[in-house]
Amino acid sequence: MCAACLAQGPPSHGKIARVIHVRLDRLRAGQAREDRMCGECTACCTVMAVPAKRKPNRHACEHVKACGCEIHSERPDECRLFHCLWLRGAIEGGEPTRPDVLGVMFDQFTVHNPPGESQVHTLAFELWDGALESTEARAVIDELAQRFGLAVSYRDGRWSEVEPG
Repeated sequence: MCAACLAQGPPSHGKIARVIHVRLDRLRAGQAREDRMCGECTACCTVMAVPAKRKPNRHACEHVKACGCEIHSERPDECRLFHCLWLRGAIEGGEPTRPDVLGVMFDQFTVHNPPGESQVHTLAFELWDGALESTEARAVIDELAQRFGLAVSYRDGRWSEVEPG
């Protein structure tokens, strides 16, 4: 789904029929789950910064087209190595919970600070106005926030923090 389509709001897919759960064993997976592919989703291409391409966060990449990334086979390492929580398999629910369908892209990463300290960051990026308020998105937000705390990036550029517990 291209940046223009993401800005238009949710696609007309069916509702998610069950509660969404976060699989803790997949949160820090270094790669995509074998049975998951980005498909038409280009959410990360619109919200993530890509220094190699001088692309700031919250701006659509110039290489995103209706069919996906036009430089996919030659994309920079920042793109090649990124896997959202859905792609890693940490968010259950199949296609209806894919970022371009749910309207929210989730990520978690660890920053290692010397000497031997590390800090886990858990993020939610709203892809269209109101997406964070859906029942399905709230289920994932609440579970992640309760366990880790959550930084939330709204479509309009605002950020907020949800403390754990």
